[in-house]
Amino acid sequence: MNNKRPILKNSNNTDSFETDFLEIVNTDKIICLKCGNDKCWKAGVGRLGKQMYQCKSCKHKFVINRAKPILKTSENFIFSNDVWLPEHLGLKAHPHGNLKKLNFQPIKQEWLKENAKKFIQYLSSHSAFGTIYHYLASFVCFSAFLNEISYINRVEDINRIVMVDYLSYLSRKKLSPSTIRHRLAHFSNFFETGNINKWFTVDNYLIRSEDYPQQLKPLPRHIPEEVIQQLNKHLNDLPEPIMRMLLVLQETGMRISELCQLPINCLKHDGKGQWRIQFIRWKMKTEDTIPITSELVKVIQEQQQYIYDHLGQTFECLFCSRRMGGKTEEFIPFPKIINSECFIRYIKKLSLKHNITDCSGKLWDFQCHQFRHTVGTTMINNGVPHHIIQRYLGHSSPAMTMRYTYIYDETLRKEVEKYHESKVVNFQGETAELDETILSSNDDLEWFKKNVQARALEHGYCARPKVLGDCDIPGFDGCYNCPHWRTNKNFIPILKDTLERTNNVLEKAQNCGWQLQVHKNTPIKENLEKVIKTLEADND
Repeated sequence: MNNKRPILKNSNNTDSFETDFLEIVNTDKIICLKCGNDKCWKAGVGRLGKQMYQCKSCKHKFVINRAKPILKTSENFIFSNDVWLPEHLGLKAHPHGNLKKLNFQPIKQEWLKENAKKFIQYLSSHSAFGTIYHYLASFVCFSAFLNEISYINRVEDINRIVMVDYLSYLSRKKLSPSTIRHRLAHFSNFFETGNINKWFTVDNYLIRSEDYPQQLKPLPRHIPEEVIQQLNKHLNDLPEPIMRMLLVLQETGMRISELCQLPINCLKHDGKGQWRIQFIRWKMKTEDTIPITSELVKVIQEQQQYIYDHLGQTFECLFCSRRMGGKTEEFIPFPKIINSECFIRYIKKLSLKHNITDCSGKLWDFQCHQFRHTVGTTMINNGVPHHIIQRYLGHSSPAMTMRYTYIYDETLRKEVEKYHESKVVNFQGETAELDETILSSNDDLEWFKKNVQARALEHGYCARPKVLGDCDIPGFDGCYNCPHWRTNKNFIPILKDTLERTNNVLEKAQNCGWQLQVHKNTPIKENLEKVIKTLEADND
């Protein structure tokens, strides 16, 4: 098999600054770019319509790409090199991700490239490699903009006029508001850092707050119940490992990267009959465990045995990839970590085969992260407290959890009905009535959703008007002094328990002379006593 074109490694990543380059090799034969073997055969056509080849020896698939500049990666860190590896900066790339190196070559202005390298080297002391990678994307974008205007020769030449032109450039590119916000934030940080470290001197406020486009709050991307039912109806059509991955996702709401990296010994038993699954939350850089059902335990145990039977005791992950090559779609286990593209491709094919649609009849486009949103939405609509969902999903803040949860109209109606089932009081123990017409129609219910925070708390309800924005009171204890907090007799046990704990704290604080704690907890104690007294009188 002959081919006169140079043979180069093709990158699956479409970002120009992430393209991998290798030296040009033998031009007379198709050479495997991974092991150097010259016994390769055709292996179908790729997504971009290019002929793919597969190595007979290592099974690696690749595409013959057009000749590109030779760009070598040095094992040792050299500042002037255009390719930096994570280890050059003392960092680690995500083992599951596609971000493996930094390529500065697309930055055409040498002065900008020099400052970009300096800034990214500075960031590496306190930022993850994935974050740095996206900063580099912003520099590449800015370099493309500078190629158009061609009158900037140093950082000091950048002024407010240039940045206004850059805003116009970003708009013409039709980037999403989120991407534009990131591009601007990255350069705002760059300018501030450069001024502080005296790398250069530019005007303050080159990027102003009003430059950032308003970002609409996205609804959770949960999968509707009718779609989940259709999907689960055809689970047996999936290969065993893919089916088990799907079952784990549906129960735990893991990130797909966490699922693919699950160790084979992820099951943990607490000795009291409760099983937990242990894994690494790569985004938060923490190890975590969450409880799972006995049914899921059996699924994981079956997958463990599947790995032992096919790959022996040496493969360390719970899920493996499939052997590539040939025309069959059969899942033949291969000792390599499975990637998210392989998983979701099987789900999409299943959706197409069985015409899995939403209520409008539109074919459902499955994405990996939708399963995580679905778990959050299902939990909140089943009455699971917000802070429990936050802990279960491994979020660092309540705001992050709220992006994953969506309250159905039916759930909201039940909450409103529960709100009305007895006298509702505020933090002063005063009766707080809500117009009963809220329950009279869907229009009124929609008004309630738009104008009142639909949030169930562990000790009552939040009636904060939507026009005031998100609540900034930290913790649940702050609610006891908040005029928007509402509660009723259903929460008396929780309120009494809180009052007892508050009294204990006050007693300790008074004995030790901690006046700040006394001042902080006394109003909470007084308000709780008023609320409990009113509710108990109503109950009698």
